[in-house]
Amino acid sequence: PNAKLCMVGPDKDGSMKKCISIAAQKNLSVEFTGLLDKEDWISLSKNYDLFINTSNFDNLPVSVIEAMALGLPVISTNVGGIPFLIKNGENGFLTPPFKAVEMANHINELLENNQLVTGVAQNARTTAENFNWDKVKGLWLQLFEG
Repeated sequence: PNAKLCMVGPDKDGSMKKCISIAAQKNLSVEFTGLLDKEDWISLSKNYDLFINTSNFDNLPVSVIEAMALGLPVISTNVGGIPFLIKNGENGFLTPPFKAVEMANHINELLENNQLVTGVAQNARTTAENFNWDKVKGLWLQLFEG
């Protein structure tokens, strides 16, 4: 499909430079924003339909929770704490690490099924609401009081 990829976040390990070079060599439509503040991330997210998380190790990435809160369906690697956040096919999609074809298949599945996108996005948003400070604060207070 006529797609555009946007890579958001800081270059912590020097890999962004390599990605920029590959995108230029292959004439790919990729925007590299670097680190964004909250308002810029919210504004930018309105231009995109999916969030892809390709980490090979992670605990519970805030970026994934933020994407879910913005109503973006998330396709992520099934690593670290991510499967405790994403229920495959329900509020996002999980693929094993280093399985680009499987990740692409999930992306294509979403691109071909608007009803699936809507359902997954709504479930993702509901999941993200569980991380709202008002809810989390109450749980912490119950833990300390009980």
